[in-house]
Amino acid sequence: IIEKPKSLIKNLYIHYPNLNIIIISIILWYILSMTISVYNRWMFSTEKLNFKYPIIITSFHQLLLTFLSIISLIIFPKFRLNTITNNNSTGEKLNYIIPFKEYIFKILPCSIASAGDIGLGNTSFRFITLSLYTMVKTSSLIFVLLWGVFFKLEKLTFKIFLIVIVMIGGVSMMIYGQNDNHSEIIKSTNFVFIGILLVLISSCMSGLRWALTQIMLKRNKHTKNPILTMLYVSPGMFIFLLIVGIIVEGFKNFLNADIWLNKGTLITVILIIIPGFLAFLMTIAEYTLLQNASLLTLSIAGIFKELLTIFVSWVIFDDKLSLLNIIGLIITFSDIICYNIYRYNVNDNLMKNNQLDKVDNEFVDIEMDNVVYNK
Repeated sequence: IIEKPKSLIKNLYIHYPNLNIIIISIILWYILSMTISVYNRWMFSTEKLNFKYPIIITSFHQLLLTFLSIISLIIFPKFRLNTITNNNSTGEKLNYIIPFKEYIFKILPCSIASAGDIGLGNTSFRFITLSLYTMVKTSSLIFVLLWGVFFKLEKLTFKIFLIVIVMIGGVSMMIYGQNDNHSEIIKSTNFVFIGILLVLISSCMSGLRWALTQIMLKRNKHTKNPILTMLYVSPGMFIFLLIVGIIVEGFKNFLNADIWLNKGTLITVILIIIPGFLAFLMTIAEYTLLQNASLLTLSIAGIFKELLTIFVSWVIFDDKLSLLNIIGLIITFSDIICYNIYRYNVNDNLMKNNQLDKVDNEFVDIEMDNVVYNK
């Protein structure tokens, strides 16, 4: 009786030699991801800290990520651009400066799509609960598939069509009646509708970001790991978000916000940059996870993370779900599992037919688009 658990653990380590790394990475991913979500909800919500400049603040997060990526490349040589072999079999050092045309047509579109995804997502926290945000954001899969079909990354099969239809139904059930769970002030100004609309547009941009990543970044020599991807994508996101933030929110209004007096300059700066550090650490955890775990494992872990986020938002913010919302939640996450099993089987068949070079080794997750790359 005592030996059975030991033999089970031994077999697990035989099949998964990096099990310790996988477990630690998943735990860190969960903690950092949920901390960022809860923190952003607390910072931007009209009912909490009410720091009402999410676009400008998100732009500073991207500036911080740029600096952190540069520091990481200095400290950790393994993330730097490697020596490649050209047709003449001679070593050629890649230049860190990307040609202007390549940057404009390959990197910048990804930066703009990513900026729209993250910026609109953070802005939505001013209007809706964390649980509602998480549920609506699962609609990213719909837009991933639609953009995939548009860019001919996916074939419009009956299974794909059915997955999209079921997902639309599940998301609709999840958000139905959520307006009743908000305060009277929010309900009277239709904030919930605005928040849901912002998340849906964010999800659309997330799907576009995924498609552009597959087309432009995945086989780009300059974006072979998340540190290099941050180095090239984050500056464009910073500039784009800052320009939009200045137009929409007003930089003068940001500098004159009450929080600078109430909290003090130092505390306010710390409050602004904390999510940037957390996002950087989360990216490293995701990267480590992608290196050591199977795609199906990552998919299941990602779904459980979203469920855990909804549970945490219920505990911390007292978010409420009706029976219909819960049924919609079950349908949606079941649909995501079906899609990832479908994707896994497609990839597996391609591998068996010696078409490994044509396989897109990825799974769909809200945050992990930044660390998708060819192994």
